[in-house]
Amino acid sequence: MCGRFTLLLSWSEIHDLLQGFVSHLQADAPPELAGAPPRYNIAPTQPILVLLREAGKTRPRLMRWGLVPEWVADPATFPLIINARGETLTEKASFRNAVKNRRCIVPCSGYYEWQRHPDATKTPTYIFRCDKRPFLMAGLWSTWVGPEGEEVDTAAIVTTSANAELEPVHHRMPAMLEGEQVEQWLDTGNVNAQRARQLIAPAATGVACHYPVSARVNSPANDDETLIRPASEKTRLPDGADSADKDAERDGNQSRAPRQLDLF
Repeated sequence: MCGRFTLLLSWSEIHDLLQGFVSHLQADAPPELAGAPPRYNIAPTQPILVLLREAGKTRPRLMRWGLVPEWVADPATFPLIINARGETLTEKASFRNAVKNRRCIVPCSGYYEWQRHPDATKTPTYIFRCDKRPFLMAGLWSTWVGPEGEEVDTAAIVTTSANAELEPVHHRMPAMLEGEQVEQWLDTGNVNAQRARQLIAPAATGVACHYPVSARVNSPANDDETLIRPASEKTRLPDGADSADKDAERDGNQSRAPRQLDLF
């Protein structure tokens, strides 16, 4: 699963990294991204940066983390879906339309997981690419339209089974795309849902590194660079102490939706 992550790069840095394997990439950052600071503890319901194909161009957008399908009448009564299981994307009602028509990429510098231990404690762990490049996570998005015509763009991160290196930390991981896979995932016009589903697989061996970090990451109110520093010793939390690590995986990783559906 993925319940917290970081994004430490500016749009211009992300743009430079993606040039060469993402077509028609918008160069200018939208106003809401200009001057955005690094984010060290991105949590559900907060705005996240996504890349999507729109009118033939790959554009950056901010969307609310927590997918609300367009057919939902009242978001307050619908579970907030932060993760979508890659194995059932084409089967679940919450994802069928999005995987056909609304696929996106969620860039991140790294993500947090809580490793469970036999003594019922958990260790906060930071997972990142060993080469320090950003992960490019597969995502789905949807636009919810309210009764007064208000529109809110929402997104979820696709997950898959963890590879052998990360399975001891957690049995699930975000679906990471590489090279031409990014373009294929974004190209909903030429790559159908079944072909897109085949792109979802665990990250290759040797791509990801990880280490334990401070328990301060447990609170989304904390958002500073100390969160990604290696802990001097493993920090273990009582089982159930981490509100981000909830494995309610029916249609995806879900939590109760807030009363209001706001982007900011």
